[in-house]
Amino acid sequence: MSGQAAGGVGIQRGILGASLTGLAVLVVLAAQAGSNRTAIAGVIGAFAGIALYHASFGFTSAWRRIVTERRGAGLRAQMILIAATALVSFPLIAFGSDIGISARGFILPFGVSAAFGAALFGAGMQLGSGCGSGTLYTAGGGSSRMMVTLAAFIAGSVIATAHLHHWRGLPSLAPTSLIKTMGAGGGLL
Repeated sequence: MSGQAAGGVGIQRGILGASLTGLAVLVVLAAQAGSNRTAIAGVIGAFAGIALYHASFGFTSAWRRIVTERRGAGLRAQMILIAATALVSFPLIAFGSDIGISARGFILPFGVSAAFGAALFGAGMQLGSGCGSGTLYTAGGGSSRMMVTLAAFIAGSVIATAHLHHWRGLPSLAPTSLIKTMGAGGGLL
């Protein structure tokens, strides 16, 4: 039964080997840079990705189904994940230092750059038929069309990063933390 999963689906050993090698390299590089937390986060992220992959959990498809088929199960699952994440992270950010955990959120301003980036991302999702994770998923399945989409996604990200000083200089609102202004409980509401 080598190469066959329990359901009769073949395991792509080359992709699995490359993925595990890539993960190992990232974990070792993070650990050598003195960031054990980043190495652990990489491993946790990999297991989360495996779980979402095997559950066929997607973000774009859930929104497409709610609009085209009026089926909201995928969207409800997303809301449950967001709520579960907030229920764990908000108290950790607010009270983590009391129990020796240094947890904080990245609080960034919303402004012209974020609105412009969101519009470009939305247009790219429509043109490419998928978001970043959906593009990776489909490209991993061998879609040459999605490889072009992935290349454009990477190029856009690199170009925007190269001009980050310009984007940060555009008008924006002051950064706001719901946890700081309303507390962990109020922020959850």
